[in-house]
Amino acid sequence: MKKKLIIVFFMGGLVTLSSCSDNLEFGNPNKLTTESFWQTPADLESGLATVYNTLVDNNNAGYWEIQAMQLKENRTENFIARNDVPGRFAVATYKNSPSTAETTGMFKAMYIGIFRANQVINYAPQIKNIDEAKRAQLVAEASFLRGLNYFNLVNEFGSVPIFTDLVKDQSDYFKEKSTEEEVWSQVIADFELAATSPLPEIYPAALKGRVTKNTAIAYLGKAYLYRKEWAKAEEQFAKLVNNEGTNGFGLLDDYAQLFDGKHENSKESVFEIQFSRVGGATIWGGEPSQRTRATTMAQECAPGEVGGWFELLPTKTLLNALTKEKTVDGDFDPRATTTLAWNYPGSRYYNADFATKFGANAIWIRKNQNWWNNDEGEWKSELNEYAMRYADVLLMLAEAQTMQGKVASAIPLVKRIRDRAKLSSIVMTGWSQTQMMDEIMHQRNVEFAREGIHWYDLRRWGTLEKVIKGSLREGYNNYSAKYNYFPIPESELNNNPKMTQNANW
Repeated sequence: MKKKLIIVFFMGGLVTLSSCSDNLEFGNPNKLTTESFWQTPADLESGLATVYNTLVDNNNAGYWEIQAMQLKENRTENFIARNDVPGRFAVATYKNSPSTAETTGMFKAMYIGIFRANQVINYAPQIKNIDEAKRAQLVAEASFLRGLNYFNLVNEFGSVPIFTDLVKDQSDYFKEKSTEEEVWSQVIADFELAATSPLPEIYPAALKGRVTKNTAIAYLGKAYLYRKEWAKAEEQFAKLVNNEGTNGFGLLDDYAQLFDGKHENSKESVFEIQFSRVGGATIWGGEPSQRTRATTMAQECAPGEVGGWFELLPTKTLLNALTKEKTVDGDFDPRATTTLAWNYPGSRYYNADFATKFGANAIWIRKNQNWWNNDEGEWKSELNEYAMRYADVLLMLAEAQTMQGKVASAIPLVKRIRDRAKLSSIVMTGWSQTQMMDEIMHQRNVEFAREGIHWYDLRRWGTLEKVIKGSLREGYNNYSAKYNYFPIPESELNNNPKMTQNANW
């Protein structure tokens, strides 16, 4: 049984604060969290815990829970959705609309996180009997999490409203959209505050999973990378890569260890979303204290033969990408056999011979699947999700350098990724910017498949339409640039008289 501090925080603070999420679209979130609550350091800790909780809340489509995790992948060329959940299938086949419940839930969940973060930030100054360094640390954590929600909002919806103050009455809730540039400025400001704050660079094992200064630095670099501010991105990533001796970052030797449940919060973890088999038995609905801190992604993606719901289906396109290169010993790239299960010699899946149980032509997900577990009746998984791994930092630094013409500087970074995968050595000396970017694009695809990154990479590289239409995956003919971002939810348009729809919608 894993013991994680964030989960302990959740259990202490959820009952008090999380019920405010139910009516955020229609009323004042402060009605249930008045100033009378914010009195002690423990109140501040509990408030912060509820901000973390929005990242994994099943009831409100938390960004690393089952709904959003599938939406991040099922619209790429690598996966397709089963058609039993209309909203997810609509997103996967580019038929979603402003009324699609799943994208509406994502929008709502991120603003719930923002409102809760604002409460921590705005009420922190009135807390008495608290060490000033601790107060600053908690404000920095809340600021990072607010920035993270805006980072996700601007990447999913584009132009959205910005809230940084407390909502005091209903009129404060109705805001018009800020421009994308303004949202990005807010993201960078929040990440920068956290990156220059008294947050610790490393937490002891009991506190793993909380935001560190290094988490903030990495995300600040990522924000600059997404804005194509290559030199600023390089500056942030270099702070981490050039100081591995003190910050402890590195790559695990064995790629498969990242997803075996035994090496979580390792030296490769920059920000890891924590799940644990504690709490109640309820997955959907119920009071906060009744809900499990586990996830059902394993059941969502498992084959029907073992009692799974097969909601996220890998494509042959992904398998081809993963098996493009062999190792120096002529074996499959370990990222292929860690990410997917298919019919290759000796392949076993859920403790059965693959071809015998699942068929010679089937392809299933292994990554984060508990596939070694043969207990079909117990699907609550405590396998964490990675929001960012150190491999991502290395490849983002390589990209920032390459896009500035520093191809030679990128070579050792890309080589570290290839070497960990035990791929045959290739000579990159003398490569052009285009050649190196092609390699980085491929490595990012196979390194992070099923981790919810690929769609955003394709979009920022300007290759989304070419890749989707070229893959001939289900629904490819419905794709247009309109689907690069989700529409503003219909409920938000109905409830907020100042809200306008995105241009393409």
